[in-house]
Amino acid sequence: MRCGALQPAGEKCCNKFCETQARPFAKYFCNICHLYDDAPNKKIYHCPFCNVCRLGSGLGIDFRHCMRCNACVDSSQEHVCIHSKIQGNCPVCYDAMFESTEPLRGLRCGHVMHLNCYNRMYMRGQNQTCPLCKKSIDDMKDHFSLLDSAVRMQPMPQAYANTKSNIYCQDCNMSGCVQYHFVGLKCEFCGSYNTREVERSEHFGAQIAGT
Repeated sequence: MRCGALQPAGEKCCNKFCETQARPFAKYFCNICHLYDDAPNKKIYHCPFCNVCRLGSGLGIDFRHCMRCNACVDSSQEHVCIHSKIQGNCPVCYDAMFESTEPLRGLRCGHVMHLNCYNRMYMRGQNQTCPLCKKSIDDMKDHFSLLDSAVRMQPMPQAYANTKSNIYCQDCNMSGCVQYHFVGLKCEFCGSYNTREVERSEHFGAQIAGT
């Protein structure tokens, strides 16, 4: 403190003779976390359920606390509930997420990782699936439309005309049998190309009797 008075953490100096003249030490002060922040345009609130301070206007304003996820979620967005999903470690860097000061990024499947880890892993276009559940990280309709065009423009050789693939869709969790194509194997239920080939086999039509 400017006056040098020893005192517990508080919003302002307890010394009435201090030159600060009882002005707050910072724009935001949390008496629970003992957090001071003087950024003029930063909005911070304390969540009594998380028991930490978080960025935002507050619960019931732009955030709400999901008891099942045990996390504050954006009130304007829908989310997939996963029990205590930010209590663990980031699936990319393995650092703890609950008290991390790094921004977090929620995936479409509901899992969470650090925003920097998301950018490093996905912005290069090398991978488009969650490292935990393997579901697509976002709405991939535009990407799947490009794959549809690639399949139409590149017909398979005649040797593969009867080749079928048994697949498992990692987006809708359905199984099916589709025509094999080297570009990708499209799920017949949800239209996703995020599929895994379980088995490949040759399917021939019924032969005409007497031939």
